[in-house]
Amino acid sequence: MKKVKYKMGKLGKHNFMKKFDAINAYLPDTRLATKSNIKTMISLYESLYLKPDEGTGGHGIYKLTKTNNGYSLRSGTTSKSFSSIGALYDSHQLLFTKNKYIVQEGIDLLKHNKRAFDIRVMVQKNRNKELVPTGIIGRLAKPKKIVTNYHSGGTPLPIETLLKSHLKSDSRKQYIQKIVTLGIVASKVLGKSYKSKRAFGVDIAIDSKMKPWILEINTQPDMSIFNTLKDKTMYRRILRYSK
Repeated sequence: MKKVKYKMGKLGKHNFMKKFDAINAYLPDTRLATKSNIKTMISLYESLYLKPDEGTGGHGIYKLTKTNNGYSLRSGTTSKSFSSIGALYDSHQLLFTKNKYIVQEGIDLLKHNKRAFDIRVMVQKNRNKELVPTGIIGRLAKPKKIVTNYHSGGTPLPIETLLKSHLKSDSRKQYIQKIVTLGIVASKVLGKSYKSKRAFGVDIAIDSKMKPWILEINTQPDMSIFNTLKDKTMYRRILRYSK
């Protein structure tokens, strides 16, 4: 498959979306992964995520947290300890600069059976070129894994299942509607820059206080994740809209 160059990486998209009041409050702090930015941000937040600016599928992602005597950097299911941010940065400098890494405020993800999850909202253009929601799915992280991506071992599940232990039936329906609406608004915002794109995959995290956060918007979203659900209604709708 030919690798498509995106118009903007994660940081470019973030900086573009930040200008819009409709979604500004839902964007986690995201900056270029320089030594000084990492130092500043780890003093502001409990944890940070380091991600390749143009990576997909959850590959090359690290989670940085403070420990009693320094810092811990996790990737997959392994972790390394560092006494200072300087030491941590120096040992990964080549990786961070060569692949242009970004650093993002860590969101304390809501959990289901002690496993973190996030949400993918699929938004596609209809015949009138209006953006409409065509699917919503939850992605449950593998035990002890830091990413929820399907291709990194995450389990796709109906969003109702994941929210069951957090919200009662009526408020659950309303909350899901709120997430879908946020997905549409975010797609409309990014769509101002990606006018030719017909589909957006909006990744939304929910923190422990039930606040939604827009982690990223994919302009070439993977549709196959919806085919993993028993109920094929959403998958069929997504395929219909993609024709």
